[in-house]
Formats: sequence, C-alpha cells, structure tokens
Amino acid sequence: MLLKLHIKDFALIDDLEITFKDGLNILTGETGAGKSIIIDAIGVIIGERASSEYIRTGKQSSTVEAVFDCKNNDVAKLLEEYGIENEDNLLFIDREITVQGRSFCHINGKIVPASVLKRLGKHLIDIHGQHQHQSLLDSQNHLLLLDLLGSEDVVEAKKKVQDYYRQYRHLTKKIQDLEKNRTEFNRQKDRLKYEVDEIEKAVLKLDEDVLLEEEKQVLQNAEKIYQVLESSYNIIYRGEDTPSIIDNINKIISGFEEIQNFYRPICSHLDFLKNVLYEFEDLTSSIRVLRDSIEFDPQRLDEIQSRLELIDRLKSKYNMSIAELMEYKQQAATRLDEVYNIDEEIDNLKIKLKDVMSKLAEKATELHSLRVKIAAKLERDISRELKDLGMKNIKFSVNFTQQYDEHGIDIDNAKVRISEEGFDQVEFLISTNPGEPLKPLAKIISGGETSRIMLALKNIMAKVDNVPCLIFDEIDTGIGGRTAQIVGEKLSMVARSHQVLCVTHSPQIASLGDIHFLIKKQTIDGTTFTQVSELTGSERVNELARMLGGAKITDNTLAHAREMLELAKKIKNLKKA
Repeated sequence: MLLKLHIKDFALIDDLEITFKDGLNILTGETGAGKSIIIDAIGVIIGERASSEYIRTGKQSSTVEAVFDCKNNDVAKLLEEYGIENEDNLLFIDREITVQGRSFCHINGKIVPASVLKRLGKHLIDIHGQHQHQSLLDSQNHLLLLDLLGSEDVVEAKKKVQDYYRQYRHLTKKIQDLEKNRTEFNRQKDRLKYEVDEIEKAVLKLDEDVLLEEEKQVLQNAEKIYQVLESSYNIIYRGEDTPSIIDNINKIISGFEEIQNFYRPICSHLDFLKNVLYEFEDLTSSIRVLRDSIEFDPQRLDEIQSRLELIDRLKSKYNMSIAELMEYKQQAATRLDEVYNIDEEIDNLKIKLKDVMSKLAEKATELHSLRVKIAAKLERDISRELKDLGMKNIKFSVNFTQQYDEHGIDIDNAKVRISEEGFDQVEFLISTNPGEPLKPLAKIISGGETSRIMLALKNIMAKVDNVPCLIFDEIDTGIGGRTAQIVGEKLSMVARSHQVLCVTHSPQIASLGDIHFLIKKQTIDGTTFTQVSELTGSERVNELARMLGGAKITDNTLAHAREMLELAKKIKNLKKA
C-alpha cells in the first residue's frame, strides 16, 4: 500500500506531500490542475521513464519520494536478491532527476539502477490509464492469473505435473550424460583397453624398480664384493702372512687370564675382550654367509636389465610412478567395466522415461482441461462485468496455444514444449467493437476503455491478485449516469481488498470514495503551483456540487451532492454486509 508521496520541483508541483489511506482514494480537480502530474510522479517512483522535462522550470533537479507498506513475498525476495534490508515491511523509495537527464534511485537508502526499481514496481502498483505499467496487459502474467483463479484444484494438478516433470528432466539428463559418455568411450575404448592390457601384462609391484636397481648393482660388482668379503674373512678369522684378528684376541685373552688372579684390575678388560671375541666370531659368520651368497649370474643381470627397461619405458610413457601406474590401471579397468554395461543401462532408463512422459502428458492434459474450465468461467464473468460497465459489445476470450518442440512430449499426436507449468501458453484477447477480430489486451487504444476492462478483470481477480495498489486514471472517460455509478460501485468493491487511487471527473464515482483529495492549480506572483488538499464535510459537498453543475454552485447542486454522499454511504454499508 502507498502510504506517503512527496513530490518536489516536478512539473507544476513545487513541494507537495500526500498521505494516502486504505480503500478508495479519489483525486478530483479541474482539467489541467495537475492530476495527471501526480500519476506521472508515481510512475517515476515505480521505474517508469524519468525525463528531464519533468523538472520544474528554473530548477536543477526534481525529486519524488514514496513510502510503502508492503507484505508481498515477491517484493521480499527481490529485496533479498539485491541485499536491501527491509524492516517492519516498510519500503522507502526515492528518485532524483537531474537537468543532465540522469536519474538516481534509492530503495531503503541503497542506491539501485532504474531497472531494479521497475522490477520492484510491478509488485507494488498497477496504473490503469494510458497503457501505463499494467500487469494485466503483459501476457506473461495471464497463465499465472488464470491458475490463481483455479485455487487449490490447480495447485494440486500443477503439483502432479511438476513431480513428473522433474522425473522427466532427471531421466532425460541422465540418458544424455550416458550417451555422451558412450560416444566419448567409443573414441577412447581401444586406447583404454590397450593401456590396461599393457600395464596388466607388466605385473608391476610396488618399489620393484628400486629393488631391481639394487640387485643390478650387486651383480655388476659381484667380483669386487666377493674379494672384499673374502679378504675381510681371512683377516678376521684365518689370517694370511700374520695371525688373524681372532687369533691375536685369543692370545691376549690367554695372557690376561694368567695374571687375573693376582692382578684384579685386568678382569674388566678380560671380560670386554671376551665379548669382542664373540662379536668377531658372529661377524665372521655373517661375512662368510654374504661371501658364499655372492655369485656372478650374467643371465640374471640380463633379466634385471630387461625388466628395468620395461618399467622405465612405462614410467616415461605415462609420466607416472609404479604406484600411479597401478592406480591408473585400476581406474581405467573400472571405467571399461562401467561403459561395457552402458547400453543396457540406457535401454532401461529409456523404458522408465517413456512411462514418465506418458504420465506427464496425462497430468498436463488434465491441468489443461481444468484451465479451460476456469477460462470459460472467466470469460462469462468478464462479459457480465463489462456489460455492467456499459461495454455490451466487447468480447473477451482466453486463448490457449502450445509451442511445437521436436524434443517435447506427445500431446494429441504433436510434439509440444512442456515445463513445470504444463504445456499451455495463455493470452487474454479482446474485441472492442462488433465485427473486429480478437486482439491482445495490449492492443487496446482507448485509455478509458482500457481502465474499465482492467477494472472488470481486477474486480474478478481481486482476491488472488497480489499487486496491493491500483491506480485508475480517468476511468470515467466516455461514460456517465448509471454506468458511472456502477463503475464507482465496482471500484469500491475492489477497494475492499486493494488500495485504489482513482482520478475522475465523475461525481458518481467520487461520491463512493473513502477519502477525497482535491487538486488545484494556483498562480501567485506569476508562478503557477499545483496544490492538494484532503476534503471533508462541506468541502467535499462543494467539490461534488462543482462536478455536478460546473463553476456555478446552486442550492440544488449542493442538495444533489449531499444526496449522492448519503446514497454512497448506504451502498458501501450494504456491500459490506
């Protein structure tokens, strides 16, 4: 709901603030007083084109500010999307227009592009007049509005369509991915199979290359190793030109044993030498085993060399270590196993997909049938509303179409595109004169005609339409008398669920307002200003009398004005009851 509007240096407006209220807000005044200027200012605040021509003569900029009380979930999501804080459901919007042609927009203090303002504005206000900012003229909204009229029945039908559509999309994507993998595999399978076989034939073992390299070094230096071990064994155990180390240690031990009984300090050294002797005996045993194991085997050396060459070739070819080669082989083998079964998996998924598509088509057709019934009722209701509004010759139709798609689903032997919303594309069509073909709502030319058609639609959709504020600009164009009375009553009905702002020249419509504003143009010291005041009591009676009788107000017109207000009060009380 629009709570406050502040306009500064905008066209004829110097500095103006209006506090709007819930219900039907009436704006009246003489032609040229500035009623349309206020509507233009509201258009600017909801993202319409901001021209420097709006700036008051002699000023450098123009500013429009508005405060909304908004509980719309769509608005909350948009604010969250742009990181705009929202407290207590209050929305503060301002827009400045400069003489350079630039405009600056703020939402709750955060600067935003005009495009964001326009997105937000669609959820705040509908202006019905000269084809301004009308959500009902946008065919993209027609399917949503039709579904909203269907209430829980449509919600349940759509839920079934959405469930099968999600299964349809999931299976379709899975099949596409598998077929893509199969195509890729067919290009790679020979290479993969060759690589798996090549690595598998090598029968690699962890750290095998390191161990083979060590064995190779031993075989290549077998003679030298044997000589060193043999010489060491002789020096320690056998002796050659001189006694061996063990013989010498034994000789020292014997001497120590001869003196140990009368020279006690030698005992500890005797024990030490005995331990050393044991160590040398173990050492010579080990050296003997190592010496005896050394054998020069040219055949084994050739085998090792060949094996190392094979390992080095594989490591170089794949740029991997043995551990990485073994892991790669396992991965490639697993992939081969998976893809060898891919045809069977695809066939099974296609069987499931066929069943899901059949059920999706069935549920989408049921949803379509439900929408057709809702559309038929809407057509009847709109025709009745338009007849009440003095538009007997107008024809209104809900047009259903489907979009061909070779990858879609079968509906009545044709491939059509489908989504979570079903396969329907809906547009409201209208013919305003007998014999004229049906055309989209957006093709309507007459502003007053458009406003009345929008009023008829809004009156029917009042409970399901989420735009909280509706503006009707000169909805009374070309009507009067009884029709104007009916228009006013319908506006009053819509105003029970929406805030309505109505610019009118009709006293019948004005009398039904919940709050009445008078727009006046005054000239002071050669400068023209637009002023707005809220009318109550005798002021409102006088304004209605002016609207009834023109510049000359008589006792009769005043009495007629009072009578209209009394009648309006009774009508509103009756409709509330």
